[in-house]
Amino acid sequence: MIKYSVRKRLVFLLLLLAGSLAPLEAYVGPGAGFAFAGSFFFIFIAFFLAFFNFITFPIRALVKYLKRRRTLKRSGFKRAVIVGFDGMDYHLLNRFRSEGLELPNFTALEKEGTFAPLWSTEPPISPVAWSTFSTGVNPGKHNIFDFLTTDRGTYMPRISCSDILPPRRALRIGKRVLPLSRPRIELLRKSKSFWKVAGEHGIFSSVLRVPFTFPPEKFYGNMLSGLGTPDLRGTQGSFSFYSETRQESTDIWEGMTEILEKTGPGSFRGLLRGPEHPFRKGRHYLSTAFTLQVDPSGRWADFRAGRAGVRLEPDRISHWIPVEFRAGLIRISGVVQLVLSSADPVRLYVSPIHIDPAKPSMPVSHPKIFSVYLSRLLGSFATLGMAEDTTAVNEKVLSEDAFLQQVYRTQEEREKAFFDSLSKVRSGMVVQVFESTDRIQHMFWRYLPDADSPAEIPGGSDKIVHAIRDSYRAMDDFLGRLRPRLRKSDLLIIVSDHGFGPFNRGFHLNSWLHKEGYLVLKDGKNESGKWFADVDWSRSRAYGQGLNGIFLNLKGREKQGIVVPGREAEALKREICEKLGSLTDPRSGSRVIRQAWPSEAIYRGPYLRNAPDVVLGYEKGMRVSWESAVNTIGPELYADNTRWWSGDHAFTRDQVPGIFFSNRPIRESNPALLDIAPTVLSAMGVQPPAFMEGRDLGVTAADSTEKSA
Repeated sequence: MIKYSVRKRLVFLLLLLAGSLAPLEAYVGPGAGFAFAGSFFFIFIAFFLAFFNFITFPIRALVKYLKRRRTLKRSGFKRAVIVGFDGMDYHLLNRFRSEGLELPNFTALEKEGTFAPLWSTEPPISPVAWSTFSTGVNPGKHNIFDFLTTDRGTYMPRISCSDILPPRRALRIGKRVLPLSRPRIELLRKSKSFWKVAGEHGIFSSVLRVPFTFPPEKFYGNMLSGLGTPDLRGTQGSFSFYSETRQESTDIWEGMTEILEKTGPGSFRGLLRGPEHPFRKGRHYLSTAFTLQVDPSGRWADFRAGRAGVRLEPDRISHWIPVEFRAGLIRISGVVQLVLSSADPVRLYVSPIHIDPAKPSMPVSHPKIFSVYLSRLLGSFATLGMAEDTTAVNEKVLSEDAFLQQVYRTQEEREKAFFDSLSKVRSGMVVQVFESTDRIQHMFWRYLPDADSPAEIPGGSDKIVHAIRDSYRAMDDFLGRLRPRLRKSDLLIIVSDHGFGPFNRGFHLNSWLHKEGYLVLKDGKNESGKWFADVDWSRSRAYGQGLNGIFLNLKGREKQGIVVPGREAEALKREICEKLGSLTDPRSGSRVIRQAWPSEAIYRGPYLRNAPDVVLGYEKGMRVSWESAVNTIGPELYADNTRWWSGDHAFTRDQVPGIFFSNRPIRESNPALLDIAPTVLSAMGVQPPAFMEGRDLGVTAADSTEKSA
């Protein structure tokens, strides 16, 4: 039985009462956010708003009931279940079936309803595609064009889905900082999600792990945020790697490398670095100590941090371990997974520090209490947007086998949350995205027989070699558990945001822009380090940012812009598109870019001004290089992709179609992600709003007698 102090009980009660309030709309990185979350001001406001909500609840409940009743009379279904399998590829699914892989539940869905390829977006990458899925509009209306966008003042990359805004006021006393106002995170995805539209008509929705829903929005339902949710350090996922010797070669580009201090025979001590200190200027990090006791035989090790401990076995991923960081009276809670990579020498992997869903220091769900409820009911779970640590596998800190354990542990957690929602939402919508297929295809594509990957293929068990095939079978098994729980009055739609292909060669886009004279370095420089370190912006006309974009250095828009808007800018875009369209890889003779578009040729809407000026669609097998993605410039234009991240989809949508399944036939052909939102709304009796651009695919309605039962 967990014992709460009086203060903790008060805070928990206030959170419970405030459950239906709007979530905090901002997250600052993490320090000031924690300071504010623990402040009396926050507690006072939460109490006041909770009391207001409490006394107005009967009126609001009645209004929602009447709206819902009116809407359901027009609906074809009592409940819509929309499931996303991130990255599931139409061609690969058919190939596996033709090779004899039995997928009985997919086959049954095809026979009773619909199976078709699904058009993605340009480019067919997760932030763009899932944002279109959520809103039913093109990127020019929802404002998400890539994983990254650009800061017009600094030319540095920024996360595209949310903007970190510090407190407007703070009291500075020497080296100390005391925030006096609330930190904020702004959701940069615009337009309106289909679950929010449904809520306005009285339809309740449970929305789980849909990418780019952080910070969670307020609507009639509950939400657990997905891809884009940060870790406790404020990053998109940074692991820690511990070794007992400095001499050990680690060669780690990303993540944190730390030294274990030996305190006795088989005994070690380390510090886990957490978020930035909320009350100090500069980069001062909070940390918490842990100990590691390694068995002389190397068969196990005991890890302990504070009151929490776990016994580790070599190359086996642990359950979630709570860790706590303190800044005066403020306590900041996180959870981590551990892997003892080696006992001799000692090598320890610590996952990124996830926000503790039981004690969230920043909003990861709507209402805020929802993640607390799930953790009490189902146990702790991953909250980081990209919980499967592909970076640690790329850096060979986490083995392929341990990574698969992590993937399927995450899948199991998400299935528990999904089936809990399914059992409780008897009328309305349940929407969830599962991402195991995407993560496994990224890391194991090189094992496919025709992959032709230059990356290392160490081999191993059938579980490793056939990881992608097994991930498709695992999703079929999930459907086998889902389908018996559906009623005849339920609509089931299954989609993926894009398909997949090989990533064998990298194109140094920024090096090409330099070679062609569009991106100019400072005098005397022939190369540049990360983040455009030696670029002369006063003479540069264009630069690459993110996976698929080129931005012009536009006068009046970029801080040091020199390209004149209008005819000069339009001519420059056409020139770059033409040159890239004729580019070939000298080694293979194949094209590099399948299509290059001026953004206005494929996007429309009020946020077109935020799009890259030129959008690139690579030929399958080619992608922007790892080096160019972090804005380095060098003498070479091409490189083999030798990382284990060997599959990708940043090509063009015609090369990587997703999948569309439904338990009902559809009237229209050639379904697209753009069509999902209006189709679901129409099926639930809601007229799709005029701003939505997709079609209603026309799913066959449930039997009216069954629906009204």
